[in-house]
Amino acid sequence: MSNSRVACIVDGHSTGAELARALKELGWFLVHVQAREEISSSYVKSFDPAIFDVLLRAAEVNYLDLVQVVRKYNPEFVISGSEPGVELADLLSSSLGLKGNDPESSLRRRNKYLMAKAISEHGLDSAKQYMVSTEPELLDGFRRINTLPVVIKPVDAMGSEDVSVCFDEHEALDAFGAILGKKNVIGIVNEAVLIQEFLEGEQYVVNAVSIEGKHRITEMWREKRLNVRGRGNLYDYETMIPYEGEIQEKLIGYTKKVLTALGIEEGPSHTEIIFTACGPVLVETGARMQGGIISEPIIKAIGDSHMTMTLKKYLDPSWFVKNIDAPYRMKKIPRVVNLIMGRSGVVKENNCRKLLATLPSFYVIARTPSVGDCVKKTVDLPSKVGHIYLLHKDLSQLETDYRKIREWEASGELIVLN
Repeated sequence: MSNSRVACIVDGHSTGAELARALKELGWFLVHVQAREEISSSYVKSFDPAIFDVLLRAAEVNYLDLVQVVRKYNPEFVISGSEPGVELADLLSSSLGLKGNDPESSLRRRNKYLMAKAISEHGLDSAKQYMVSTEPELLDGFRRINTLPVVIKPVDAMGSEDVSVCFDEHEALDAFGAILGKKNVIGIVNEAVLIQEFLEGEQYVVNAVSIEGKHRITEMWREKRLNVRGRGNLYDYETMIPYEGEIQEKLIGYTKKVLTALGIEEGPSHTEIIFTACGPVLVETGARMQGGIISEPIIKAIGDSHMTMTLKKYLDPSWFVKNIDAPYRMKKIPRVVNLIMGRSGVVKENNCRKLLATLPSFYVIARTPSVGDCVKKTVDLPSKVGHIYLLHKDLSQLETDYRKIREWEASGELIVLN
C-alpha cells in the first residue's frame, strides 16, 4: 500500500466501477466491500474485481469485525458505488468517523414511501401515496387516491423494476401480486408495495454532488419514458438540457430542498422529477451516482460528468466548496437512447456498430449483446440490452438520428434474432 491514498467503495458496480478506475489511475489504494451475499444480475457484468486491492464481503463477517478490517486501511472516505450499497456506506462512514450521510436517516434515502413522506414534512410537493402489504389495503389505497391511472411499484427496488401504470383495480391487483414476496433486483424480498397517484407531466433527471450540506448541480436531463399498460415502464431516451431556463431554475431549487430533506450532506445523488402543472414533484432520489452512465461523452459535452465531479469533491474539497454554484456549459447536446427489444430471442446478428457509425451524431454504444446471447423483451430498465450515446450541436440532428435508430429496431436490422 506504501503511501497511497485509500478509498473504500461499497458495491463498486455500474458507475461505481468507473469511479474506481479513475481513482486507480490516480494511484489510489482501493478497498471494496460487497454489501450483500450476492451481486445482483444487473451489476455482475459491470463489476471488475481486478480494479480493487482488497475485496471484502459484509455477509461473511460480523459488522464490528468488518469495521476493524476497513479501519486498518485508513480510508479517506467511504462511498456507495451503486444503489445496493447506500445504507452500508452510510453506516461504515459513521463507524469510521468519516464525513458521510447520517445512518439514522438512511431509510428515507432508500424506502420510497419514507422518501416522499420526508419531503412532504419539509413542505415540498409530493405524490399522494400509500404503502400496503395486503390486497384489501391496496384496494383501499386505490379508492383513496381516486384518480386514474395509479402507479404500483416496489418500496425499495431500483430503476423501473416492476413499476406498473394501472388503469383499474384488476390491473392494480395483478401488479401487486407480481411484486409482493418477490426478491427484487437489489436482493431484498418485497414485503410491501407502494401505490401512488400518477403524476402527469414531463420527467427530468437532476444529478448533484453534495458537500457539507451544500449541493452542486452537475447536469440535468429531460427524459422520455414509455408506459406500457399492464407491463411496465420503458426508458426511451434522455437529452441533456442547458443549466439556465425557467424550468431549470425551479428544478434546481426544488432538488436542493429535496436533498436537504433527505439528509444528503455528502456525495452524489440522482433525482428523478415530474414537472407537473403545479411544478416539480419528486419521483425518487438515489444517494449515489446515476447508474449505467459512461462519462466520456458527457465530458465531451460539458467538460465534466457526474462521476468526475464526485471525484473532484473528494480530491479537492476546498475547490469544490468555492465552486458549489458554478453552472455547467454545454458545447454539444448529449442524448442517451436505450435499445428496446420488441421480443425475446437468440441474437443471430448484431449490426449496431456498423449501422450506427453512419449516423452523424453517433458517439458510442454500451452493453449490446453478442451473437448467441439470449435476450428478453424489454419491459423495464434491467431488461434493456444496451444504450447509445448521440452527441451533436444540433438538436434536430439528434431527432433525425434517433428516429433512424427506432426504424432499424422496428425492421429487425439493428439486432437480428433467430
